[in-house]
Order: sequence, then structure tokens, then C-alpha cells
Amino acid sequence: MTIWLLALLLFGIVGALGRQIGGIRMGVSLLGALVALFVAGPLSPVVRMALGAAGFNNPVTTWALGAPLAFLAILMIFNSSAVGVYLKISGYYKHRATDDIRMRWERIDSGMGLAAGLLAAVVYLIAASAYVYHVGYYTRQVESPTDNPIWLKLVNKMRDDLSSSKFDRVAAGVGQASPTFFQTADVIGLLYHNPELQARLPEYPLFMSLAEHGDFQSAFTNDTVRALLTTKTNIAFVLKDPTGQPMITHPETLRVLKQLDLADLTKFLQTGESEQFAKEPLIGKWQADANGTLKQYTQRNPKASPNEITRLRSILRFFFSDYTLTITPDEKVYVKGRRDPVAFAALLNPLYRPVNLPTNAPTKTVFQGTWKKDGDKYQFTLTTPQGDKTADVNLVDGGKLATVIGPNGLVFSRTE
Repeated sequence: MTIWLLALLLFGIVGALGRQIGGIRMGVSLLGALVALFVAGPLSPVVRMALGAAGFNNPVTTWALGAPLAFLAILMIFNSSAVGVYLKISGYYKHRATDDIRMRWERIDSGMGLAAGLLAAVVYLIAASAYVYHVGYYTRQVESPTDNPIWLKLVNKMRDDLSSSKFDRVAAGVGQASPTFFQTADVIGLLYHNPELQARLPEYPLFMSLAEHGDFQSAFTNDTVRALLTTKTNIAFVLKDPTGQPMITHPETLRVLKQLDLADLTKFLQTGESEQFAKEPLIGKWQADANGTLKQYTQRNPKASPNEITRLRSILRFFFSDYTLTITPDEKVYVKGRRDPVAFAALLNPLYRPVNLPTNAPTKTVFQGTWKKDGDKYQFTLTTPQGDKTADVNLVDGGKLATVIGPNGLVFSRTE
């Protein structure tokens, strides 16, 4: 129903305007509309860049306005040219032709204006339908079952009407978007309607560095946004959150998005596995393995006494069981835990008394650094209070990793 109302409105207004301004001006305007119909899409990225330079930083607004503003800009250029053409032609008939020729020309021009206006209305209808079709593909993905903003309801209603009238076939064929456009919308819809998958997003290897980046901590730990997304609430509330916009426009985010494989991300969200990064066994998250570390210690210290082994087992569970490694595709390493590492030799001293931490003590980044690969060998370079320290990394059978963290050799197991 909304599409037919829009069509009637466009035919009435543009047809009347064409009759009023004549065939010359409306004809040039019609040509401009046809050019804009096919050029506005490719030019929209340029418009978005211009909006960003002008201070419009809201990514949703700039994305939505890109194509319409490009369409209007092209149309204004042609309309300005139409005035010049009309003035030259009309000047001849008004000042040099006889009255009967001038009146016949005005009647012809008016009739041609009506025809051109009706044709222009068809072009405007196709352009509007194509815009609704593509924007509606996104708004349909974030439709809340309980509460939606008015603009989202309107767009979704118009898109439904496009489908019921079969006019969506025409809209889909105009200004066809790339597969990435639709894949991005599918990922957004998958996350919006499956709250349990949202917690998996920071675990995707390509996003691990973002999750550790200081500028993004507030966004990843935003309880308000998490609560809104979990309940599939009004998407307008989520878009208005102040922590989201800086994160989207951050240079680090843009760098990561350029490398993003949406098909691989979709599979990871659905299965927890990434084919793209499975080729590099080091990348991922690792949890300290107390039993593996104890076994490695006894192999390196065959003369260790049973009491020493028993004490070390307790120490490992107390000091290092919460240690984690995050190894990212951009060759960064993050070591996290609740305590700073202390050498095993000091911990095994019977006189050593550990400082008890509160039960709610937060996990912190103990060390961070980089990793590199040389053939089938790996090496960490971690920044410590004593300076940069390098350590070899060994991948052990059974999904384990052995390396030196601070003063100690530790073994980690890959997390599921």
C-alpha cells in the first residue's frame, strides 16, 4: 500500500511540475535523474567521506545519506543546466518569433513537460524503491519483537509492500550492492537475534587485538549495551550509545575491517571455528595448564623431592591457574593473570608467604609483547620491568604450548 501511495504522490507532483516548467527543463531533469539512478551508488563513498570531513561522524547516518545526497547533487547539476538551456530557447520564441508561433511552442513545451514529468516520476519511484530495498535489508535484520522506532517500522513496511507488489524485482536490479553489503547485514542480524553469539565476537582472532586495545575496553565491557542487545530492544537505543561511534570510526577498527572475511566470521559465530586462522596453530587463546607445567618442571628438574613437587602443585594452582595467553593474527601477545609472576625458586622457599588477594581481584595484563615465526619455530618478545625478554615457543602434541613467562617455564592448553 505504501509503495502505491508513493507512486501516486510522485506522479501527481512531478507530472504537475513538468507541465508547469515545460518539456525543456523537465527533459534535462529527466536525463539527470537517469544518470543519477546509476551513478549515485558508486559516488556514495565519496559523499560519505565529504560528510565525515564536514564533521558528521555518526557512521549510520553517513552511510544512510550517501546515496540520496549523491542522487540529489547530480540532479541539481542537471537542473541548473536545464535553466540555462531553457533561457536560450525561450528567449528566441519570446523575442524573435511571432505570437502564434510562440503560443504553439508554449503549448507543445507544456505538453512535453507533462510527459517528461511522468517519466521522471517513474525514475524517482525506481530510485526510492531501490533505496528502500537495500536499506530495508538492514532494518529487517534488527527488527525488535517488542519495540521499534517509527522510521524502522516505516522502512520495513515499505519493503514488505515492495515484495507483495513484486516491485522488489525492479528495485533489486537497480544499483546492485556488492555481496559484502548483504553479508554484513546477515552478520548483524545473526548477532542481534542470537544474544548467545555476541559474547563470541571478541573471541574471533581478528578482533582479539581490538578487545585488548585500551580505547575499546569501555565498548567491550559496556553492561548497558549488552543488556539492550540481549533483550533485542529498540535498535535506536543501541545506536545512540556514546561508546559505539568512536569505536567504529577508530583507525584500528578500520584496519581490521579491511582484512575481515565475512564468510569466515559467520562460520566462527555459528561453530566457534575459523578456517582462515586455523592454518596458524599459535593464534588463539590459551589457558595455563598446571599439570602440564608441573610435568615440564619435573622433566627439567629430575632431582626435585616429592615435597617440592607437592608444594609446587599447590603453588601453580594458587598463582598461575588463572593465567591466559592471547595471541593475535597481527603478531601481538597478551599475558593476563591476577598476580605478577614470581620465580618458582622463590615460591618453593618454605619462608615465602604469598600475599592474599581479594576474591574479586580483577585480571590484569601482566605482560604484553609480540611473536614471530621463522620456519616452523616461534618466539615471544615480552616487555617486562627488566626490559624486553625473548623466549622460544614450543607447540606440544595435544594442543599445548610451552614457553617462558617472566622467570618461569609455563605450559598452556588451548581454550575451547
